[in-house]
Amino acid sequence: MKPLVSVITPAHNAAIILETAIQAVATQTYHPLEHIIIDDGSTDGTAELLQELSRELPHLRCIHQRRQGAGMARNLGIEAAEGRHIAFLDSDDLWLPRKLELQVGFMEERQCAFSYGDYLVQGRDKDHVRKAFRTPLQLTHQDLLRGCPIGCLTAAYNQEALGKAYMPRAARGQDWALWLSLTRNGTPAMRYPGTEAVYHRGRGSLSANKLSKSLDMYRIYRQQERIGAIRTLGYLASFSIHSLRKRWVAG
Repeated sequence: MKPLVSVITPAHNAAIILETAIQAVATQTYHPLEHIIIDDGSTDGTAELLQELSRELPHLRCIHQRRQGAGMARNLGIEAAEGRHIAFLDSDDLWLPRKLELQVGFMEERQCAFSYGDYLVQGRDKDHVRKAFRTPLQLTHQDLLRGCPIGCLTAAYNQEALGKAYMPRAARGQDWALWLSLTRNGTPAMRYPGTEAVYHRGRGSLSANKLSKSLDMYRIYRQQERIGAIRTLGYLASFSIHSLRKRWVAG
């Protein structure tokens, strides 16, 4: 049976954590689906793990590429995806069992071509969920120019309605750039019900990451969205303000 949902997961040196994400997809209450794992030049045994698991899970598809980054790995998965809906789950995140049931049911009932949801946030060194992130009911292209509350692990779009859409070659912000392209012609992004995804927050150089992300975002505004330099600076300022005003609640 043709899969109704294609789940895209990039993986680089993820042998220790990847099986949790794979099992989170395998135990979804919604079927049929396919789970496409793109091994992004791993050297740690990820390929061997995928070979082993693919013998047990017939919906698992494995693609290998030389190291190109998560965005290009997702694009390879999007190109291969056969499902009506394309959803995203990174190798270090997970879904609760009813995530796809609630999301796809909402999209089919509301004839929604692009959806996202609320999600829980958990520190890697903590056993408990610390807080949840609440998103707006709906987002337009103009909203997304000013800020991006959409977590990639919650997003899905209908490729039969919108066509295959891809991420730009950017180190950071490539998922936001995809959301901009999906909504540019007036398609709204809509929130599906429930809080069914868990994002794992990692460690890193926060200041360095913010600077690099700002530079990548500047290029996306200028090159993809064709926005002038002055307006781009205004949008970057608005984006920063929206980031500070994220709607967190206790987990």
